[in-house]
Amino acid sequence: MKLLAYILFIATASAADQATLVLKNATKRTGEIVFADDHQIRLKIPLGEQGGATAIISITRSEVEAIDFKIEPPMEESLSAPTPSRIAELDGLWAKFGHWLTMPNSPTGRIGCALGEALLASSNSQNTKKALGIFKEVETKAWNLADRERAKVGRLQSMLASGKATEAMSEAKDIAMNKENASLLIQAKFIMGQARHKDFLKFLKENPRWKEDSRAIPERDQIYNEVLELYLYPALFNGCDKESAARGLWGVVDIYRASGEIPLAIETTRDITVLYPDSSYASKAKEFLSQL
Repeated sequence: MKLLAYILFIATASAADQATLVLKNATKRTGEIVFADDHQIRLKIPLGEQGGATAIISITRSEVEAIDFKIEPPMEESLSAPTPSRIAELDGLWAKFGHWLTMPNSPTGRIGCALGEALLASSNSQNTKKALGIFKEVETKAWNLADRERAKVGRLQSMLASGKATEAMSEAKDIAMNKENASLLIQAKFIMGQARHKDFLKFLKENPRWKEDSRAIPERDQIYNEVLELYLYPALFNGCDKESAARGLWGVVDIYRASGEIPLAIETTRDITVLYPDSSYASKAKEFLSQL
């Protein structure tokens, strides 16, 4: 498997793979990577400013402290907005940079998370399974803590999409116990909200006449209040995270619509457009309002 990865890495290498190796002796070497494995890295470097002469040098991997790749604008755009339409591009980047997942400063963890999120957004069962595997790898191997935490959230969302709601909910509750990490807490609350959202829709499907059943009303109200509390958490307690707050409010809109509470859905949708006009959910809110 490793040999195949190395062959794939070499096959996809190009002049665009310019990198700067930061060595443990505080020196740097910049050039084009032509080969890499667990033991050594071969770097093509220019010999002078004129003539185009180059040489290939070998550097023991244990000598390398970090590696810096130049991120071109198209790549940055894909990483910043990982939509299903960019799956092929992100998959190519993952194959190309996957070898550097554990190396400090490499963008590999970020690439893996972006690919996983794009796959998950496609709502395809095979893509969901693939996303779960990628998130697991990034979570356990990435050098960057932020990438590992992002992958943890992605893994739980993949589990939720795969029908493992109970396991995802349990782990999200454990994460939510750590209130020192505000960002991770918000993500955990959202995953818990998604799980209870599924429970709410299941309840409505199984109890279409719940309003006429005195035994069903308390259960409905409990799930309803729980999911709203979880979705509203970032807007009420951490409004500075505008994207998460807008995402939670959009979840609330879905709950109101499922409950037939259209006036409340409209009011909340307008809140998104007013309070979080720069979020990715503002356009969804505007589209919803325009259809009324």
